[in-house]
Amino acid sequence: MLSRRAIIKASLGLCGCSICGALGRTGGATTARAAEPGSVAGQGYVLRFIGSQRDTIMHGKVAAAVDLRTLAATRHLYAIGPIEQLRGEITIIDSRPALARVAADGAVKVAESFEAGAPFLVWAEVPAWRTIPIPAEVRTSRDLEAFVPRAAAAAGLAPERPLPFLIQGSNDRIDFHILNRIGDEPHDAEKHKQIQVPFALKRVEAIVVGFYSQSHRGIFTTMDSAIHIHFQTPDNGASGHIQDLEIAAGAMLSLPRET
Repeated sequence: MLSRRAIIKASLGLCGCSICGALGRTGGATTARAAEPGSVAGQGYVLRFIGSQRDTIMHGKVAAAVDLRTLAATRHLYAIGPIEQLRGEITIIDSRPALARVAADGAVKVAESFEAGAPFLVWAEVPAWRTIPIPAEVRTSRDLEAFVPRAAAAAGLAPERPLPFLIQGSNDRIDFHILNRIGDEPHDAEKHKQIQVPFALKRVEAIVVGFYSQSHRGIFTTMDSAIHIHFQTPDNGASGHIQDLEIAAGAMLSLPRET
C-alpha cells in the first residue's frame, strides 16, 4: 500500500517540485484551473498553492493533495489550509506549525507538528518583512480586505498579484473555527457548515497570517472574500481559521520586503 508521501512524490515532475512538475513554469499569477497547483514569484516572496477550497467544500475532495512533511525543512515558511479529511486547521508562521483540532472535551488542541496533509494549501517563503502601522479605522476582516491592497500599492508591491501578509499585535476579539469532520460520509457545502466548530478569544496577543488575492476566490481565499486568515497565539496554545476579528490599537501590518 502506497503511503501519502509516496503518492505525492510519484506525481512530481523531473525537477522534484510538485509545483514546477505540474505547471512547468513560475512567475505571474497563473490562470490554471482551481484543482491544479500554481506558483507566483513576487517581490520578496514566492507563493504557491495546491488544490482548491471550492473542490473541497463543494465536491468533497478531502484527501491530502500535499504532505506537510515535504515542507518541514523550508525556511521562513508561512502556510494555511485545512487538515486532510477536514479534521482540523493548519497554520504555519515562520516555519512554526500549528495543527489545531477539536479535542474530545470540545477544547482547542494544538500540535506543533508537520505530521499531516492538506486537501488544499497556500504557502509562501518570505525571508524579510516591512512593517506598516494599521490605521485606527481598520478593525475587522472586511476592513483588512480593503486595506491590504492599498498598503501593498503604497509599499511598491503589485496589489493585483497574490501576496502573503501578517498582522502582529493585540486583538480585542478573534472569532474563529476549527473543522471537525467525523466519519467518512460524502462531503458537501451543507455538511461543511455543520463541521465548523466556533470559538472566540478576547483581548489576546496573536500573529495573524493571511493571503490576499482578487483572482483566487474559492481556490485559496474564501469564495466571498479576497483574503484568507488564520492565527497563532505566542505560546501556540490556540490557532484556527479566523471568521472575524477586532484589531486593537497599535497593531502592525507586515508585507514582504526584498532583501
